[in-house]
Amino acid sequence: MFKIPKVVIIGRPNVGKSTLFNRLIGKKISITFDKEGVTRDRIYQKSTWIDKEFLIIDTGGYSKNNNISFQNDINIQIQIALKEADLILMVVSKKEGLLKEDRLIAKEILKLKKKVILAINKSDNLLEINNDIKDFYSLGIKKIFPISSLHGTNINNLLDEITKNLNFSNIKEESNYLKIGIIGKPNVGKSTLLNKILKNERIIVSNKPGTTRDFIDTFIEIKDKKYQITDTAGIKKNKKALDQIEWLSELRSNFVIMNSQIILLVIDYKQEISLIDQKLLSILKDEYKPTILLINKTDQFINSDYENVKLEIKNKFKFASWVKVEFISAKTGKNLDNLFEIVNQVWENKNKNIKKSHLNQFLNDIQMLKTPPRHNGILIKFDYITYFNKNYPNFIIFTNYPQYIHFSYKRFIENQIRKIFNFEGIPFKITFKRNVK
Repeated sequence: MFKIPKVVIIGRPNVGKSTLFNRLIGKKISITFDKEGVTRDRIYQKSTWIDKEFLIIDTGGYSKNNNISFQNDINIQIQIALKEADLILMVVSKKEGLLKEDRLIAKEILKLKKKVILAINKSDNLLEINNDIKDFYSLGIKKIFPISSLHGTNINNLLDEITKNLNFSNIKEESNYLKIGIIGKPNVGKSTLLNKILKNERIIVSNKPGTTRDFIDTFIEIKDKKYQITDTAGIKKNKKALDQIEWLSELRSNFVIMNSQIILLVIDYKQEISLIDQKLLSILKDEYKPTILLINKTDQFINSDYENVKLEIKNKFKFASWVKVEFISAKTGKNLDNLFEIVNQVWENKNKNIKKSHLNQFLNDIQMLKTPPRHNGILIKFDYITYFNKNYPNFIIFTNYPQYIHFSYKRFIENQIRKIFNFEGIPFKITFKRNVK
């Protein structure tokens, strides 16, 4: 597991916890909005100050108000985060003053006998706050820092104090984590899948679409291999129907697509494959993202179901015959035992090297197998092929007339590359260039 000090941000709703979280990590990850209950799950991100690296955990607002959606689940997530904490960063609001819920939170966290820092947020003018913050000393927290998360006021001093109170002696050198993104429409089982992998309730699971609003980073180690898994909010079709918070979540999902190395695209077989699913896979193809298509909720499948779904996938995803397809049940764990073996194999497929001699032999073989069709009597010749793999696999074939190569022959070449070199789960690029002699 990830051996790094953990700082947990806690406070009642709408005191600016997520704004502070974004400020401390130096980028906008958590959704910030002037509305209670926006942050629901625990959100983990690394922060670096000077030469010190630590993990910051953002949590939802703690409250006894049952009228806030999912509040009981949010409180459970907070309790789990507090158990993990090496340091607790409690956030209050100078603008609203000291409230009853602030006292309740302070009382609870002081019982844990852990290091605590109090950040008095919305303190925009440090020269005028001495009298305004004296009430907060009654909470019994000794380390107090007036700050402004929005404007960055006093954040540097806060970071100094955070790093001063963390133990960095037990950090092990971190190797690279393979970044896996879980995406899909709302309510297809993404969070259930991650929970089954982790074997605990890391994320709030609900049958109501839209439960996961932020993307959730989890670091795990399986058989000496390390993975960073990111669960996302479900991506919807009609942007006009989304409120501002849901639309921000959709943008977060797109951000995850761009920043993941492998994508698990989850589809509920009980739902018809939709334009959203097709659009998502099209985006993944355009971004050259290695992808595993997980057909979920197949715990009661019979043989005919497999054949019917395979046929639907073939018809709906004609443009992405390269995608790796697996039938699973996130609820029961069906076919999940070898999921990471499949992930590793797809990643190996993406990063393979191909010898120049094998490439040229391949080019000769395919022309013997199927002669390139002529164009108005013009003979098409392939001279040689090159391959490089920086961000994605890329084949360049040099020919006398690249503009005359028929699309059906291009498809034939792609299919042969996949058959001979095994690029299952990997979109790649083929470029035809004129050979200038």
